[in-house]
Amino acid sequence: MEDKNYMLTLFEYNSWANTETYRMVAAIPEDEIYKVRKTPLQSIFVSLHHLINVDLIWIAHMQQKTHNIAELREVKYKTFEELWNARKKIDLKLIEYVKNIDELDLTKIIHYELIGGNKGALSRAMCLTHLVTHSSYHRGWISDMFGQADCKQPSTDIPVYERALREKGELPLP
Repeated sequence: MEDKNYMLTLFEYNSWANTETYRMVAAIPEDEIYKVRKTPLQSIFVSLHHLINVDLIWIAHMQQKTHNIAELREVKYKTFEELWNARKKIDLKLIEYVKNIDELDLTKIIHYELIGGNKGALSRAMCLTHLVTHSSYHRGWISDMFGQADCKQPSTDIPVYERALREKGELPLP
């Protein structure tokens, strides 16, 4: 998909879903946020860091810059509040990035090297699509951890987002 409006909608949705997730995380007992669980990303807190790390890695790839992330589970922020503030800034950065690229830039091939050394090439549109689908995938892991904590889980599906837009009187999704 090489439609800039579609991409922008995906990142607006992703930002909303991140906000809903963080809002729900803020409502659970604090020890549940940091509790180590039987999951590859260890905890809700580490999982949220992972999403930020991956976004920063791919932003760097798309801008042909290097990143300083050595480990996908690297924890940079000490508190949930610092993490949430970083998430908001990155979501705004991604939305602005999509707004400011030329539609033809979506077809440009991005060569990348992953932390483990694997190399590849994807169109910018696929890199961006990966960020949104990757976030959705791991928000599912986080939702599972809510279930393990016996807490109400976030509801972040696209139809829920569409309903939230309608309830606020905003334009429907394309």
